[in-house]
Amino acid sequence: MPSSDEFLHVSLAATLSAEIARGLWSGGQRLPSVRQLGRTHGISVTTVLAAYRLMEDRRLIEARPQKGFYVCSNAHRLTAPEGLILRAEQADESLSVEAMHWLNESPGFVSFGTALCGKDLFPVDALGRSIAATARRHRDLLVEVSFSPGSNALRQSIASHASTWNCQLAPDDLLITNGCVEAFGLCLQAVAKPGDLIVVESPAYYGFLSTIARLGMIAMPLSFFPDPVAALSAIARVAANHLVGACLVSTSVSNPSGLSMTTEAKETLVDSLDRLGVPLIEDATFSDLHFDAVQRAAKSYDLTGNVLLCSSLTKTLAPGLRIGWVAGGRHQDTLVSLKRTMSIGQPLLIQEGVAEYLRTGGYHYHLRQLRKKCQSQVEKTAQLVLRHFPAGTQISMPSGGYLLWVQLPDAVSSMDVYRLALREAITIAPGTLFAPDDRFGNYMRLNCGGEIDGARSDALVRLGAIACKLA
Repeated sequence: MPSSDEFLHVSLAATLSAEIARGLWSGGQRLPSVRQLGRTHGISVTTVLAAYRLMEDRRLIEARPQKGFYVCSNAHRLTAPEGLILRAEQADESLSVEAMHWLNESPGFVSFGTALCGKDLFPVDALGRSIAATARRHRDLLVEVSFSPGSNALRQSIASHASTWNCQLAPDDLLITNGCVEAFGLCLQAVAKPGDLIVVESPAYYGFLSTIARLGMIAMPLSFFPDPVAALSAIARVAANHLVGACLVSTSVSNPSGLSMTTEAKETLVDSLDRLGVPLIEDATFSDLHFDAVQRAAKSYDLTGNVLLCSSLTKTLAPGLRIGWVAGGRHQDTLVSLKRTMSIGQPLLIQEGVAEYLRTGGYHYHLRQLRKKCQSQVEKTAQLVLRHFPAGTQISMPSGGYLLWVQLPDAVSSMDVYRLALREAITIAPGTLFAPDDRFGNYMRLNCGGEIDGARSDALVRLGAIACKLA
């Protein structure tokens, strides 16, 4: 387990990099001396020098003999986060996460890359009727602007649904957002600052890692499953130096592993972080898809408002609606203000239509059917993987959802599988996406949300053949 000292130079490098990105240091400008910066931050000369060397390796600054360290002329272009770029040996095979999403939706490709269910699994007709009826009854909603925190009717429906997670929330405790990515982005800005360490689970959803990087913060991956005690001990050591801005964890049905904490572990997580003064940002995006149906949220143990609970209807109801939400505890007013400043609010007509659908009880029936379908498709995919992938392949069977976390033999690079599969119009999500380093180089995430028909079954067989050849 890394010690807190090992993160000091990383945090300092992140802070300076963020300042360069914001234009506070210009190209060619001399940075403070090693001793001066050490005195300013109360850290050793060795730590400052390590931070400067790290920035030098990233070509943000340069050392000039007998003069000190200077900002490189092209540093502003290089401060964009690079951790989520998939690099191939040939330039035309290089692929960003955004491009991967585009490929996954392209005709002719068999997609195992993005985390979306098959379109036929969503209640499109029923939801469409609800929105259409709302539009007929309330045409004025088309000319009204929705300001945060959002539709009271929708917030009431979500608060009612959250009670199934043992969370007692009022509509005023909730803020409607543009999906869950915006929700946890707002949370990070509300509780942390550039240069802070943000604890994430290992492996972590790449949307977490991307948002953290773009905000100039540093992801600190730790393992929380099945028991978070060791991770909490590491956080306590780091927090002693006041470096931890927040802890961002999917407590039920994590992405990509599909694992869930026990209720006892959730309670321990909430209590420990509260004592340390570290805000917990809880992601419950896949919680409704747990195969055992009802899951208690860590937020339900929160007595001080230290937990910020985020979720959305994107994975379970309709991806195109982009309806997310957050219950921010004692940070709620800050979140509402940030949302209003950045994007005002979500369309009222859509919010009211979704609220009507939720109010009539259709959502709970839909979830029961969706859970059964997802579990069936996960099991079928796992059987095909174990049958056709190389010996030594291991699968982390998820507690819910429709994602499969696959560990290939050590000799097999998932990036190599990705590149070869792309030539056959098959996409996967390589394991390196889910960490700020290369620790999951022989892992891949497979989306089981699509029906295992002939095309998907054949694609899995071909993926297995590619992996076997590499092995």
